[in-house]
Amino acid sequence: MRKKIFIFTFLVILTLSYLDFNAYADNSDYKTFSEVIMANGKLLANYTDKEFEECFSKLNKQFFGISVYIENDNVDATYISNTLWSVTNTSSTDVTYNVKVETETTNKTTFSANSSASAGASGNISGIKGEISAKCGVDYSSQTTKSVKQTETMSLVVEAGSSAIVYLTGNLSITNGVASSYVFFIEVVKGGFEFAILKNQYARVEKARV
Repeated sequence: MRKKIFIFTFLVILTLSYLDFNAYADNSDYKTFSEVIMANGKLLANYTDKEFEECFSKLNKQFFGISVYIENDNVDATYISNTLWSVTNTSSTDVTYNVKVETETTNKTTFSANSSASAGASGNISGIKGEISAKCGVDYSSQTTKSVKQTETMSLVVEAGSSAIVYLTGNLSITNGVASSYVFFIEVVKGGFEFAILKNQYARVEKARV
């Protein structure tokens, strides 16, 4: 009887000690990341109406065409995604998990627009994102320019009485500001814009005692 119990316990631990999961990320989801930390400046979503107005005041009025003011130009940033996997080891022994993470990074530029409550003009500057990107020196394309697939396998030991989480982190660059379109000196549309380029991503592990 003892031998049968030992074999059953061993099989359970062996089954639990292997975990295989896939994690995919698209650069269009940067706004859903749990945290984006810029080296300086802030994301468009965090601008106040007062800050929008200060940026709008720096636009140069045009007879015809697009006026752009860049507040943050190609600023380096890091991000933390949502948790991909977590486990808590409440047993009295350490457990080893073999974790396989597959990531796919699509290096294309994502465009985001925000008119803000104080913008005033009608329309949406998304229609002039091509002109805005050219004035910002950003290579914007709706087509995927590069996709990199990576596979990482790690042996993760979760000590007794500890928890572990696995999440994606990486680097991106942010360019944002405000823009306005004019026809015969008449402001047709204005608003805030933001370009984000996901450069890379990789899995990170954090542990804590419970």
